[in-house]
Amino acid sequence: MSASTAKHKLQGIEAARGVAASLVVVYHAARHLEVNGLGLPWAAGIEKFGHAGVDFFFVLSGFIILFAHWDDVGVPAALPRYVERRCMRIFPLYWPVLAVSLAAAIFGSRALQPSVGTLLANTLLLPTDDEPVLGVAWTLQHEMLFYALFATLLWSRSLGGMLFATWLAWALAVSCGALDRLDGGFGRVASSAYNAQFALGMAAAWVTRRGRVRQAGWLALLGAASFFAVGIAESRGRVDGYGDFARLLYGVAAWLFVIGLVEYERATSLHLPRLLALLGKASYSVYLVHLLCLGIVYRILERLGATRIDPHLLLAVLVASGIAGGVLVSVWIEYPLMGQARNLWARAAGRGKAVTQ
Repeated sequence: MSASTAKHKLQGIEAARGVAASLVVVYHAARHLEVNGLGLPWAAGIEKFGHAGVDFFFVLSGFIILFAHWDDVGVPAALPRYVERRCMRIFPLYWPVLAVSLAAAIFGSRALQPSVGTLLANTLLLPTDDEPVLGVAWTLQHEMLFYALFATLLWSRSLGGMLFATWLAWALAVSCGALDRLDGGFGRVASSAYNAQFALGMAAAWVTRRGRVRQAGWLALLGAASFFAVGIAESRGRVDGYGDFARLLYGVAAWLFVIGLVEYERATSLHLPRLLALLGKASYSVYLVHLLCLGIVYRILERLGATRIDPHLLLAVLVASGIAGGVLVSVWIEYPLMGQARNLWARAAGRGKAVTQ
């Protein structure tokens, strides 16, 4: 598969990232209303399984990393470029958002006074025993651990393969209840059932790289239907959505959807609406800043006395603000910062001006 074809095939996956980010926004908006004493009786709790957007993200991440670096496995020379791409994707936006969140926590109601060690760990996305300053950053701690372990696959296919097999078998055992999580910040992240979802994403990349899958459209529909079926079961109390086994249920459903989506796009001409493509491109920004946007907009509505409107309409306003705020941050801040960071990295490496991607 050519590089241009691979890029095209990932368009649907990028849009799926936008959907996953939107699910998380809906979840946190609903929780925000709940904390402020506003219920959503009509929705019957269905909106609350939006936290499973994180499960979707992890499967997508496992898929994207292996799919994009398929030819780099076992090639140590590919490591510097891999590290550069991961750092440039995560940190240029994360650091400013972390700084804003830290300032809000210090001068706000939390009155946070983190130690130097905690600040350093948060800056580098290292796990700690404390909650991260930027609440959603706990998922990035999982991502960074996954990136680090994937780097061992580039360094050595055999060594990396053994480390991955051990790590992911451990995660599967935790998700099935055969093992318990470890204690402590790093142990909690390293032994989490969430890590099995990276394996499912990588398995989806292996399937799509190795050959074609028939009835891909139906497979994608089956995956999507299964994902939302688990969500509905969670909203009705039939599934513990925060339990380890739910990570496997949501993960397998997302795995089916990813394989079906990629194969369907490979077999057909999939044209995404411009808005959906924009949302996918801005998904990281939406994920990082939506909590700040929700808090600011709710405070404004509260000052205006507008929080007395129907809670479902209020939920829609909050969700729209979280998504729109993330898209604006992506266009005005995220991608310009990424371009500047890449240029600085290129100059430091003696390569001249980098090409902004």
